[in-house]
Amino acid sequence: MPFVFSHIEYCDMHFVYGFCDGNARAAVQKYQRRFPDLRILSRSVFMRIHQTLCDTVSLSSISLQYEREVVRRSNTRENILQMVQRNPRVSTCRMASRIGISRTQVGLTLHEEGLYHYNDLRVQHLEPGDHAQRMDLWHWIKAHPEILSVILFSD
Repeated sequence: MPFVFSHIEYCDMHFVYGFCDGNARAAVQKYQRRFPDLRILSRSVFMRIHQTLCDTVSLSSISLQYEREVVRRSNTRENILQMVQRNPRVSTCRMASRIGISRTQVGLTLHEEGLYHYNDLRVQHLEPGDHAQRMDLWHWIKAHPEILSVILFSD
């Protein structure tokens, strides 16, 4: 899945790469400091943009392949953790839509922090049909008293 950048973003990337004298590692760091709210790029992005411009003299022919690294906006991790602290029951879908990232990225961030999303399902109340089932269980246990030695009862 190719990333598509605006021409201004391509120009900014190429400018930073040139400013760093073709040092892609320095260009990544400089770009992140200069544009903290944009995507985090790899060194190969800067090198491919420069090479494509040298070969074709055109920005429209640049197509960058998606990298498997997690692409995050600045402060995304902090935003996710703050949302969880404010409301531990907030859904990953809601967090993703508010921050503007995918649910997968929210889940990965939670997992990296040792947190796990879950669905809160409350079943601590009796339903109308539960009485008959409880009575059936009681009659079965009464018919098989040896089972009481292997059942663990708790509050």
